[in-house]
Order: sequence, then C-alpha cells, then structure tokens
Amino acid sequence: MPLLKIDSGIRYFKKLILFLMLFVICSCTEEKSAHMTFSGIMDADITRVSSQTHGIIKELKINEGMEVGQGQTLANIETESLGYQLEQNRSAIEELGNQYNATLSQLETAKIEKENIGIKYNRFSALLQSKATSQQNVDDLKTQLDAANERIKSIQSSMDVVISKRKQVESGAKLIKKQVKDATITSPFSGRVLVRYVEKGELLAAGSPVCDIADLSLLWTKIYIEEKNLPFIKLGQNVLIKIDGIDDKTLEGRVSWISDKSEFTPKTILTEETKASLVFSAKIIVPNNNGILKIGMPVSVIVQRQI
Repeated sequence: MPLLKIDSGIRYFKKLILFLMLFVICSCTEEKSAHMTFSGIMDADITRVSSQTHGIIKELKINEGMEVGQGQTLANIETESLGYQLEQNRSAIEELGNQYNATLSQLETAKIEKENIGIKYNRFSALLQSKATSQQNVDDLKTQLDAANERIKSIQSSMDVVISKRKQVESGAKLIKKQVKDATITSPFSGRVLVRYVEKGELLAAGSPVCDIADLSLLWTKIYIEEKNLPFIKLGQNVLIKIDGIDDKTLEGRVSWISDKSEFTPKTILTEETKASLVFSAKIIVPNNNGILKIGMPVSVIVQRQI
C-alpha cells in the first residue's frame, strides 16, 4: 500500500513538472511574440564641407573630433588678390560715374540748345508767312534743329553705353565680394568634425573638400524586417535601443521610414538562415542628447508588435 502511494505521488509530481514546463514555454512564446529584436549599426548624417572659391588657406581653425557650432569659421582663404581686383572695380565704377555725369551735362546743354533753336525756327516760320524773312533762313534753322535732335540721340546713346559698362563693372564687383565672403568657410550646422582634408598653407581649388561634419545629436540605424513581420511595425512607432555591452541602459528611438520594396538581406547581417530571405529595410532615428551613441556602434532594436 505505501508503494502505491509513492508511485501515485511520483506520477503527480511528473505531471506537475510537465505543466510547469509547458507554462514556462507558453510564457516565453508569448513574450517573444510580443516583441521583435533586430540588430543594427548606428550611423549619422554626414555633410562634406567644400571650398566655394580657390586660394591658399591662410587660417585653419579645426581639428578632427572638434565640436563646431552653426556659422562657426572653419578656415579662411587668402583674399589679398581679390582685394586688389575689388579696388580696381571701385575705381572703374567711380570713373564711369564721372563719365555719366559729364554726359548728362552735355545732354542737358543739347536739350537747351534744341529748345532755343526750336523757338527761333517757329518764329521764323511765322515770319515767312508774312514774307518778313527768307525761305533760306527757315531752312537753315530746320537743319540746325535736325542736327540738335541727332546730337541728343548721340549723347543718349553714349549715356546708355556708360550705364551698361557700369552695370557690368558693378556685377563684377558683386562677384568679387561673393568670392571674398566665400573665402571664409563656415560650418552649415552644429556638429563634430570627423575628417579634416586640408592643412594650413595648402592651395585649394573651388569645390575642394575641407572637412566632414556629422550632426551627432540625432543618430540613426537601419533594421531589416521579414515580410511576415512587416504588418507588426508602424511608421512613427517608438522603439527601444539597447546598447551591446551595457545591459541596464536603453534609449528610445522612432521608426522614421519603412521601405516599400523588398531586398535580399545585406551581407553585413547575413547568416545561413537569412541569406536567401527577402526583407524590408526600416530607418530608426535616435536622439543622442547624452552623447552615448557613437557612429559604428552595434545596437539591438526592440520593437513592440503592433496590429
């Protein structure tokens, strides 16, 4: 009788263990089904700052790893020759201004002369009606009036040439001023200098790269989602970012983009199980206010399944 009780107790104990194991398995399955975990590499938007003009670098105010603010001067290019050109343009503009004033004075004098000849012509034309003057005198005045009109046209044409030349020189001066302004290379936004391509005293051509700057306040990573899991992730959804090697630290990110086309799993995350899989890429942006995240840092992205 005691043996039967022991045997019955053993069977009960086995059933209890089996039940607990099933319970744990079901719990783990439910937990896995509630979350999806992906691997990613942190990256940032990097801008290559280039020179917009040519010249020798007179000052270089950056080093790799330095933080810079928006509008901060990165380098200065020598502008002495541009200064000489600008002075020449200013002198040319001043000379053309004097020519314009002189031509304008000639035009005003010619108009007065024309007006006087016109008055005299009208008077002699009236006298001709009463035979008080000769036709020759009227014809001579008409010739003088025509000549005065031609002189005015010629002076106006000369003024147009002066105005056109002055506009050309002023445009050239504006271009030189822009080159002088472009000789001061500034940062387009706040960030960190990742790479510096130039040295002080180096001759730059227009378009030559000066440095790469990254905005490290907002980093991003890409994850790759199998088609069966695509319905469970939404655009704008918040996700958790777990930094590999730091078990107790997570950051919050957001799904900013989901591809509408599938692709093969990238080689960087290729495994035997996934090498033939078609996946959809998604971009996760992560605020990096505390500066923990670094470019190239491996992370795990934990996504809550949503329906």
